[in-house]
Amino acid sequence: MFKQLFSLFPILLIFAILFLPLILIDVFIIHFMGGSYSTLSYLVLFLIIFYIADLLLNIIIDSLLKVTSDFSFLKTNSHLISAVFDLIGSFIVISVLDSLFQSITLSIVIKLLIVFLHTSLVYLFHKGQTENDGQDAADTMDNKLPATVEYEISYLLQKENLVTCIDLIKQKYPDIPKAAIIQAVRKINSENK
Repeated sequence: MFKQLFSLFPILLIFAILFLPLILIDVFIIHFMGGSYSTLSYLVLFLIIFYIADLLLNIIIDSLLKVTSDFSFLKTNSHLISAVFDLIGSFIVISVLDSLFQSITLSIVIKLLIVFLHTSLVYLFHKGQTENDGQDAADTMDNKLPATVEYEISYLLQKENLVTCIDLIKQKYPDIPKAAIIQAVRKINSENK
């Protein structure tokens, strides 16, 4: 029992240090908005579990949204949809944790304030990450694929799905980096829709 507790403690400590600024902000929100908690340590544990569960849920949601955007025929604002799903997911996570932790009681206003804060931070993070990806894409597109390969990709996309097209091109042209092939296939697929 003690070995399991001590093996879990360093992991929780690392997450606590990483999330310390958010923990402090959320503790102030809960304290000044009148949320009730028995001890500060339970509140910090509650917030760490919330961050970890929310992070895992957001990874799953973002992955599903990425997959659906690759196969979707409609153009949508992926940042806005991601923010809406993140908002809903975060609210569900904090509500479930609030019901599980009997020593902590949060009002709907406190939950919504914390969820909006986290959603805005995740939205800003995604926006910054997209700008970095855009820069990486520009760097990758500087090493543009030959026109014959792009034509072959567009021809394959008429018959095959994205994954099969990427695999076939990678098998035929092993010297081209897979990231460049993926980027070109996505670009050509979105242009052909």
